[in-house]
Amino acid sequence: MLKHVAASALAAVLGLALAVPATAQPVEETSMTLPALTLGFAPTYIADEMGFWTKRGLKVAMHSITGIGSMNAVLSGSVDFTNSSGPTVIRANVRGQKVLGIGSTYDGLPFELVVRKEVLDAAGVTENSPLDKRVQAIRGKKISLTSPNTIPHGYLRYFARKGGLNPDRDFQIASMAAEAGLAGLKTGAIDGYVQGPPWTVIATHQGLAVRLDSSLRGSMPEMLPFAYNIVAAKPETCEKRPSVCQKLMDGYLEGMIYMNDKPAESLAILQKRMPGGDREVFQEAFDLTRKATPRTTKINEKGLQNAQELSIDALMIKPEEKLAKFDDIFTNKFTK
Repeated sequence: MLKHVAASALAAVLGLALAVPATAQPVEETSMTLPALTLGFAPTYIADEMGFWTKRGLKVAMHSITGIGSMNAVLSGSVDFTNSSGPTVIRANVRGQKVLGIGSTYDGLPFELVVRKEVLDAAGVTENSPLDKRVQAIRGKKISLTSPNTIPHGYLRYFARKGGLNPDRDFQIASMAAEAGLAGLKTGAIDGYVQGPPWTVIATHQGLAVRLDSSLRGSMPEMLPFAYNIVAAKPETCEKRPSVCQKLMDGYLEGMIYMNDKPAESLAILQKRMPGGDREVFQEAFDLTRKATPRTTKINEKGLQNAQELSIDALMIKPEEKLAKFDDIFTNKFTK
């Protein structure tokens, strides 16, 4: 009888222990900056909107710092992480500014060059004209991009050099945010611009410009795969806080899978981040972006090799600065 009572009491105690909720894990905090408002960063917007980081106990403060300023913010310690192109990560390390890629969210070169129709009509050039004629159409013209000496600038330089132009002498560069570029096309303040979707798609749908070149649509197959969107931090960030890096990349992976599996829901999220465009424009831009969004966050070394070749051809780094290997600038420890 006593044994039965003792057993019952023990069971009750164990039951009570199981009923008490486990102590909640402390929320870790970090920060992320993006260099532009573009669909190339769609997995970031989706992971943030859907709470894929917060459900893992990670609070990510989001910032926007235009162009190379995003990488500089990481290097200065103002922000923990950035989404930067492979060439930007490579160039930082070439310059002795140690930064580590811990994952990738985009496996392509997502840019287009659009030019005002009047300019192309005067040159007798269309999107289907031979490369040299398309390149010569921008001689002496003013082309805008978000920030100089970033990967969109590299894309434009590479395009120009393929067609025989000197990218530092034969046309003008203007620095403009994407929205300002649209306005510049309307007024004629610029002749064209290099952007990613949806901005180039908006320009063509509104009749402001005609597409002259598009790596998004296959104009530079020699540059695929391309390490375009690397999640980067200073090496010590993940050495000191590996759980933050793991949670961050796990959230990114869930965002990328969500984007591929639930396109309609993803499109709705992205339209909230970039209001003002019609659904047809966003659908076209999203479809292009989704094709280059993989189901893995692993960094592709061939993509880094192509990124380095573009950096050299685009005059972003000198041939003699070329990295012999990439072991020290990326890790797949936190990827799946």
